[in-house]
Amino acid sequence: MSSASNIHNAFHVVYQTYENIHKLMDYCKTSAAEESNYVSVVDKFLRYKSDNDFSGWFIQDFILLFQNKNDPELENEWRDGPVYVMEIELYDAEYEQEEKMELPCIRLSKFEYSDIQDWAKGCSPANHWRFYYPLRNKEYMNIQDEGDILSSTPKRQEDSDRYYWGVKKVTSKKIPLTEVTGGNVIEKIFGVFNNL
Repeated sequence: MSSASNIHNAFHVVYQTYENIHKLMDYCKTSAAEESNYVSVVDKFLRYKSDNDFSGWFIQDFILLFQNKNDPELENEWRDGPVYVMEIELYDAEYEQEEKMELPCIRLSKFEYSDIQDWAKGCSPANHWRFYYPLRNKEYMNIQDEGDILSSTPKRQEDSDRYYWGVKKVTSKKIPLTEVTGGNVIEKIFGVFNNL
């Protein structure tokens, strides 16, 4: 097989993967959300993109934000309750070898805040890092891996206020992406949110 064929085939696989990720995210925002207690709070998915860094030329991590529709809606259009994060993680070059074996996966997280009523309206897709790093940045966060549940709390609340919109606690569970199907989205995604 030629180098040109290898490149073509690799991009074909990426394209098809993106198409399937798009279908999953749309399903979660519309049909699945209608059957659960959750609503999508941002129209677009959050992601890292950069013209200057080649790792930002392709999207390897997609984040959707949800909140419980039973929590009261605030003037800033957020709800007075936790933010539930569905993160589809396809690839991360910085992972240790054993962690790479767990990708692709979906991280389902509950982000708890005390001052969400003070937030501005909306959330730019570029705010991806505010929901990505609280589960990974050991400089600012105490990260505890307790079996299949990961807990993260700020080492200093001042740092959390500065970088992560004042998150108080994150509880997260990771599931293999390949286990999620059209028939089990409610159970696999929104059922996990219910138990975090």
